[in-house]
Amino acid sequence: MAELLIPRSVKKHLATISALLLLCLLVVGVDSISSILLWVLAGNLAYLKESVVDFAFEDSAFDLACISVGRSLILVACLLFLEQWVLRKLPSIIRDSHGSKPFLITASLTAVVGVGLVCFVYGVVKVAFVVKYWHEDVVKLHVTYKILILLSVIFPLVEFVVGAVVWFLINRVSRLLYVNSIVNLEDDEVSEKTKKRFGRAEFKRLFGLAQHEFGLMFIGTICLVFSSLTSSVAPFFFGQVIDTALPTPSLNNCITGNGTSTEATGSLWDFSIWVVILVGVFGLGSVATLLRSWLFTLAGERFVARLRKLVFAAVMKQEIGFFDVNRTGEIISRLTSDTQAIQNAVTVNISMLARFSLQMVLSLGLMFWQSAKLTAVLLSVVPIIAIGAVQYGKYLKNLRKKFQDALARASSTGEESVSNVRTVRAFSNDAKMVDAYAVDIDESYRIAKYLAAITGVFMGMVTFLMQGASVVLLWYGAFLVHNREMRKGVLTSMMLYTLNLAMAFVFLSNLYGEFMQAVGASVRLFELMDRIPKLKDGTVSLKVLTGEIIFKNVHFSYPSRPDTAVLKGVSFSVLPGQVVALVGPSGGGKSTTVNLIERFYDLQEGTIQLSGRNLKELDPKWFRRHIGLVSQEPILFACSIEDNIKFGVEGASKEEIDEAAKQANAHEFISSFEDGYGTMVGERGVRLSGGQKQRIAIARALLMNPEILLLDEATSALDAESEHLVQEAIDRAMKGRTVLVIAHRLSTVRNADKVVVINQGNVVEEGSHNELISRDGIYKKLVLRQLTSGDHSINSTFDVPPIYPL
Repeated sequence: MAELLIPRSVKKHLATISALLLLCLLVVGVDSISSILLWVLAGNLAYLKESVVDFAFEDSAFDLACISVGRSLILVACLLFLEQWVLRKLPSIIRDSHGSKPFLITASLTAVVGVGLVCFVYGVVKVAFVVKYWHEDVVKLHVTYKILILLSVIFPLVEFVVGAVVWFLINRVSRLLYVNSIVNLEDDEVSEKTKKRFGRAEFKRLFGLAQHEFGLMFIGTICLVFSSLTSSVAPFFFGQVIDTALPTPSLNNCITGNGTSTEATGSLWDFSIWVVILVGVFGLGSVATLLRSWLFTLAGERFVARLRKLVFAAVMKQEIGFFDVNRTGEIISRLTSDTQAIQNAVTVNISMLARFSLQMVLSLGLMFWQSAKLTAVLLSVVPIIAIGAVQYGKYLKNLRKKFQDALARASSTGEESVSNVRTVRAFSNDAKMVDAYAVDIDESYRIAKYLAAITGVFMGMVTFLMQGASVVLLWYGAFLVHNREMRKGVLTSMMLYTLNLAMAFVFLSNLYGEFMQAVGASVRLFELMDRIPKLKDGTVSLKVLTGEIIFKNVHFSYPSRPDTAVLKGVSFSVLPGQVVALVGPSGGGKSTTVNLIERFYDLQEGTIQLSGRNLKELDPKWFRRHIGLVSQEPILFACSIEDNIKFGVEGASKEEIDEAAKQANAHEFISSFEDGYGTMVGERGVRLSGGQKQRIAIARALLMNPEILLLDEATSALDAESEHLVQEAIDRAMKGRTVLVIAHRLSTVRNADKVVVINQGNVVEEGSHNELISRDGIYKKLVLRQLTSGDHSINSTFDVPPIYPL
């Protein structure tokens, strides 16, 4: 990665953050000192003792002094940490963590903002109670007490505002630094569209992809509303049952929902009616929940199926160089694990989010309707939970992305080990591959442990706050019932609503975490979907492909090793109907020429012409249908022999398939199988011998009836008998076609119209077999070596400098 340059705007933001942190430290110092002094000066020692021992919320300043001191200790620690450590290292920290802020930074910012907000709310409540209690005798309050109360509102508000501004600026700095690091990447893997999209809400795009499921989700939402309504009104009916069964005598001030004072009485008949209504409510809710769950689950399965199709289509559009530098297992992980992480977030979890959000709103409304005092007590913990949830989700998003990356690496290691199990077993490296897989899994497990710990801490915090609020609500409600200011049924309803809210908070917290996990997964998917292939397809389709191939000063390096030149100014031509053999020492660049003719890669310099037109101008889908390729190690798919042969020609008839197999000397051994052409070949053709696979590959190429045939050492890895059968098929296939053959057999080279010798990326000799033999060059040395040593390969490496094999 290139060195990260810090933009001027970032430096200004850092200076502003530093000044604000110093200002906040000054405010905190004044806050704590003034609070203690004012409390001490508010009265004599007897008053101070009374304010501690006989604490009263309305006329004591002891709580304000304690809160101020406690707040000051927390804020000083957080502010000093941010000032002394973070600001000096913030650019490198954010760059190394890929744009995310480490946990300590987030925790410190959360503490500054959260403490300020909570103390501000407490101060406002304190002022409200004092004004209500002393509204007729305000003049009796000590002047220092009045000042202290006002400062309990002003100082926390200032600290909250400054903390929020610092938080915003640090987020701004992290975004600018991350975008700057992307722009300065030496690797061009991130597309311009992805750079512009940084910071955009990924869920907006996910919902756009899910628009085809909106019909199902709409019907499911209607069912969701019914289920939420039933869940919300159930506690009210519970309260009615309690009031009917356990009447509260002689209420002093029993306020019902409509504001009238009543005495709760009722008969067994009334009690039974309420029970029947309650059963009906539960029944309706169960049916609505069933339909809602089914519809949203169905929508999720449809969505993820289409998403996987889109991602796979994006993968298949990438150039071959992309697959050279990306492991197969990691790509497969994006198609499976990442899409699975998104599935529930966009459908099922959306329904849960809507359900619990609606349930919370309805429950709070009914709670306010029944008792505003108890509802205010419960809502006191909401700001803390909300701030914690936001930060928890952001941190979880980045951590989840790292977990998915680690899992992808493990998947890649496992895929390579299983697909190459014969090689692993042949070298007795079973334990080595198990250890390699274990290392990757251990890394994902380490991140998963951290995820579990963070999730546990957050969920524990939410549970503790909600349960604590429930206990306070129960105590205060029991106090009101004891004073006959509230009916027992109302208290029962309030407690049930509290449980509803607690459950909704817990579920929403979980959902928020899952949403952030989905965002982390979607970032990976969108990077893949937005990646622009480096090869721009041409659009020209010729009426006739003559078969002429011309290389002009071609320079090329593979994307996986760009500093190693493979071809260095290669020039040669192949005329229509001509057979040209490429020979030379191993690693000279012969197979690379075949890859370039198929336009698997683009050149760094020079041109390749096909039928007189630049290869870049031609539509690759068109010209590849006119080129047959048979490689040294043919790849067969895990399907039947017939499906493999007709892979390049859709709709080929049985007669055409049989004829291609006969020309490739494959019909006889295929017919000997019990299932004939329907025989399954296994993964990569594992159930067939090397010669059988090669002949099927030749039949596949012949069925296309190509004008150009590319043969990349098609018989080099076969035994003598298989080589003879395959060579017969090749000789038959070459008739009437332009052929470029990378040859190792002397007989094939001798019969070629022209021989091109490539050594270390250069064309060193060119001519017919007889012409090259008459010269004292590399070709003659290769031929003499084969004749004298019995080496079957004319392309053996001899007295040439060491080179890297392709």
